[in-house]
Amino acid sequence: MKGTYLPELDGVRAVSILLVLATHLLPVGPARFDLNNMTGLMGMSLFFCLSGFLITRFLFENTDVRVFLVRRIARIYPLLILYALLVPGLVMGRWDATAGILFGYINYDDPALFKGTSHFWSICVELHFYLGIALAVLLAGRRGFWVVPVLAVVVTALRIHDGAYQSIRTHHRIDEILSGSLLALAWIHQSHLLATTFRRIVTIGAVPIGLLWLLSCHKIGGPVEYARPYLAASVVGAIIFASENRIRRLCRHPSLGYLAKISYALYVWHPMTALGWLGTGGGLERYLLKRPISFVLTFALAHASTYTLEAWFIRLSHRYRPSRRGLAVDATSHQR
Repeated sequence: MKGTYLPELDGVRAVSILLVLATHLLPVGPARFDLNNMTGLMGMSLFFCLSGFLITRFLFENTDVRVFLVRRIARIYPLLILYALLVPGLVMGRWDATAGILFGYINYDDPALFKGTSHFWSICVELHFYLGIALAVLLAGRRGFWVVPVLAVVVTALRIHDGAYQSIRTHHRIDEILSGSLLALAWIHQSHLLATTFRRIVTIGAVPIGLLWLLSCHKIGGPVEYARPYLAASVVGAIIFASENRIRRLCRHPSLGYLAKISYALYVWHPMTALGWLGTGGGLERYLLKRPISFVLTFALAHASTYTLEAWFIRLSHRYRPSRRGLAVDATSHQR
């Protein structure tokens, strides 16, 4: 459905960032239950699915690759550059980590992954997806999206072959983004087999789908973890393909919309607020005194950077109007 805004997805994005914040800043239950790892996988599987969904919809509706790349760079890089120069660079003196973040390879550079930088592995996976899908569309227009199901199968098969239940490497993780891309193609082609498949999944019920997704996010799930990308997409699909219900109404709540708007900045800033003095001390001191300070700082920084730095660059990118000649592919020529 071209141009349809889905406010329910703001709710899903808000839940994903809250799960990530809880993972990195709070103890989510006793350590022996490994719940922090579980909430991290839950948050990132939803986050990646949404990214694949939204990016695919955007590029399908506007196949001008230049517009896409300019807007993505404007959305991601100003804050990324600021953080990478400030924290790992100037404060820690780890310019290797700064380079790994800015050039998108830190998820393959383990020595550069430490407190304050390790969360940027996911940005690298995102950037690799952006470049790959942009190249596919540049070369083949809308036909380029045929690479999505093929690549999703290949990556998941590779994970199974290598026994990679959980990984930060792009070639073992990008199927979580590709699953969202598949969901977007199903949403766009409402009469397509993909859409029919997701509708049938919805009839199973949100509870069974949700329970399977939760199982796929914990080590007790074993091989079910291989299905995590598609179970996360099924959870999101169960929301957007379902008829009006309480969950959809809850996902549209304005407070979740606000969290969704500042979610990227929350993601970038939050590890910094748990470094140094704020990351020391015993359980009571750390989590009853210092973590509230970390949350306040995280939200204050996220709000400020979202509505100043990010907003300015996003407005600037929307002024970009390329000529119709050049890198853009005439998508209609691939549909005749």
